[in-house]
Amino acid sequence: MAKHSKQKRARHPRRIELTQDEAHEFLRVVRDDLELLRALDFAKPSRAAVRVASSILRRLFHEGMYADGWRIAGFDGQPSFTAVDLQAAVARVEPRYIHYAYAGGAKTLGAQHSGYMLLVIPKVEAEAEGHEVVAKRVTSTFQPGPRRAFPFNEFCSSPVVISGTASVSRLACIRYVANKLGGVHWDNERGAWTDPISSRHRLLDEGHLIVGRLPAPLYEIVSIAQAVATSEDTTLFIAKVGEIAPESELAANVLRFREGRTGKYADMTFNSNDAPPTQQAKESNPSLEATANGVPPSAAPQVER
Repeated sequence: MAKHSKQKRARHPRRIELTQDEAHEFLRVVRDDLELLRALDFAKPSRAAVRVASSILRRLFHEGMYADGWRIAGFDGQPSFTAVDLQAAVARVEPRYIHYAYAGGAKTLGAQHSGYMLLVIPKVEAEAEGHEVVAKRVTSTFQPGPRRAFPFNEFCSSPVVISGTASVSRLACIRYVANKLGGVHWDNERGAWTDPISSRHRLLDEGHLIVGRLPAPLYEIVSIAQAVATSEDTTLFIAKVGEIAPESELAANVLRFREGRTGKYADMTFNSNDAPPTQQAKESNPSLEATANGVPPSAAPQVER
């Protein structure tokens, strides 16, 4: 499969000067991505839908398009998203006990969680202190399900998986699913850009948890997507783009074509599902002489003057 450079591409703010038309189109792209996330069936997401969501999240967060769009739209600061704070959940747990812990948080039908952790207590310690005593002491330090608002940058860097002292950030999980599991491309050769054994990629490869029909990394993508889709700031952003970058849409029965490369546009209107395109064109605009295959003469090759 595809080979990858060991050098990671750094994320930089978008500093290219945009024309007004370009800025409006950029905002619409971000808006459309967010609306597609909102349309995801969070209760019963398919794996295909989750992979598509990972590619959208990669654009919005790894490439920084949401943060750039937020600034272009005229908002101050950063958009924020409410999600499970895994770091707070395990803050009082000694890392040596944490075999793995996942943030989760998505409200799916059937299996779901908002902070799941497997603790492993050394046998020697359990025998010396007593199994029930040490288990009660260790598990009492775990606080499942704490949620809070994360600003954009902190949301990206906050962990969704912790094992001992190693962790996987939300952004790393997005890139893992998008870059390895088929969101953007599928890749079974990650040696060229995978970190050592305790790295974020190896942690996700180990397959610790399956939530319903979704492996843990995909469930984390659903949780991230749901946090973004349900954010009040996302609602504000979508509404603002509608105000400052409105777009007109053709009716579903109109075919618009340009006369020449830079000429004016003309419309062909399809009035009836029963009539052939040639008849529809004549009925909608008698001045248009449609050819037998439904293509107006003006669309035929022309000699430039």
